[in-house]
Amino acid sequence: MVEQEQFLDLTKHKEPLSLSDISRALGLSRNVAQKWHNPAVQKATGRAGTPVLRVVAEAMGFELDEELVGGARPRYPVAVVLALGKALGYLDERGQIVEEVRSKGRGKWLPAAPTIDPATKKKRVYVNHLAKKLGVNNETIEMALSRESKKVLPPDGNDEIGRVFWWVPTANKILKKENRTERF
Repeated sequence: MVEQEQFLDLTKHKEPLSLSDISRALGLSRNVAQKWHNPAVQKATGRAGTPVLRVVAEAMGFELDEELVGGARPRYPVAVVLALGKALGYLDERGQIVEEVRSKGRGKWLPAAPTIDPATKKKRVYVNHLAKKLGVNNETIEMALSRESKKVLPPDGNDEIGRVFWWVPTANKILKKENRTERF
């Protein structure tokens, strides 16, 4: 696990970030940042041949400098890394590392709070958020999805690493359908 003082604060950083910097900023191993840079990740995103960092840059309409990202020591703009960190739930809306990452580490985890889509800036709700509002466990939602149950509307999409999500209005329709008064 990365110690608190080792996290790189992206809100104070101006220069393009190396893969090691990205790892430190998001509390990840360098291997994860390397996977996001290389095309090997495309299956999870459904975007053949497009690495996650490029998917986020494209979604933002951000033109990457090929000399920076294509060399032996790739570097990415802070804005792209911030957007990716927020989209995946490693960073909060202010760009600060979330407590769950700081204290527990992570793997293929579900974000503690709804995330922000880099292209639309709309909030995305995940299985764990919906389960909590419905008063059930994550597995109940996942089972309903796998059985294509009418109780849960189909997800609106998959995030940059393949996790299913609903936009807030869709999630609120699910809650309303289940007679829950609390909304996102």
